[in-house]
Amino acid sequence: ESLQTTSNNNNHSDNIKSAASIRAGQAATARAKNASRKFGANGKVIPKKQSTLSSASKTKTTVSMSTGNSQLTSTEAKFAAEHPGVKIPKKLKDHSKLQQIMRCTKRLASHALAVDTLIIALRHIRNDPDNDKYRKINKSTAGYKRVLEDKPGVMDLLKAMNFYERHATMDIVLERSSVDHALLYMGISALEEVRETEDYLSAKRQIAFLREVKKIQDGANVSEDDEVVKRAEFISKCPTEPTGGAGALLQVKIGEEMISRRFDGDDIVNDIVNWIGGHGSAIPSMIMSRDWSLVDLHRYPVAEIDTELNMDRTLQYIGCWPSGKLEIRPSTTQWKEERVTSGDGSSRGLGAAHHH
Repeated sequence: ESLQTTSNNNNHSDNIKSAASIRAGQAATARAKNASRKFGANGKVIPKKQSTLSSASKTKTTVSMSTGNSQLTSTEAKFAAEHPGVKIPKKLKDHSKLQQIMRCTKRLASHALAVDTLIIALRHIRNDPDNDKYRKINKSTAGYKRVLEDKPGVMDLLKAMNFYERHATMDIVLERSSVDHALLYMGISALEEVRETEDYLSAKRQIAFLREVKKIQDGANVSEDDEVVKRAEFISKCPTEPTGGAGALLQVKIGEEMISRRFDGDDIVNDIVNWIGGHGSAIPSMIMSRDWSLVDLHRYPVAEIDTELNMDRTLQYIGCWPSGKLEIRPSTTQWKEERVTSGDGSSRGLGAAHHH
């Protein structure tokens, strides 16, 4: 009975600590949201203190302080001596845990799979901190290499959450005694905020797009015989490819695949669309419906080609001469709904000359 009572008291104590840690995390996150990004933590401009030291004195003092600080490397001390008026930014590890977490999660915004994976992993730890398998990440697995390896901010974020690298086993580990519910709350909250950014949403659209392209290329949505017949029909409509290096070399990126062939200058956009259809029969309809767009990568900034408006116009007219590099992408909301067009051709094509 005495042992049971002690166990209950310990569990009650742990729950109180966890709740307090979470409240601390909530408070810290709230302060970060309300704080100015440019000024001090209280959102107030901190006035510079006026110094009465002469320029020479300032230099001498700065050098003395820099070289006398054992934390400065020789390079930093030399920099401080040569550039006394320049303040060296603090390293990431020298900032507060909250600042480290916020910075790292923002860097991950365009890596949607990494964000989603980290949220799941941290939630598992929060919900079951005693489970060893949730507190260990194996760097040698295919999943880690595909989703987390070399993604900006991942390792710094995990270290800010008290993980450390166990080099002998290729593991990233969080010891049970190092689990901090306040840090878990801040990390999960910061990653969830990233999910609302345009960079994250754009990355998610790209993932869905690549998945759909792969299905079409693999013929997953139709029978193999039907797909073969449909692709052959598209190819039969294409003009003969110039030989001996003649014509314009056209490259088109479709998902993860890059296709290329040569066209004559008077071949038309419809010929390009039919050629693309030979690599996936459903792709042309996705382009014509504006769910996907054909983008000219040789223009800056890159711009969509209005295939409907330019269907009978030549490669020279749209600027794909003597070469062209295009890519199929998921359409932006503006392109799909507002039907913004670039019907006057490329800025380097006959369409541009005709327009001017």
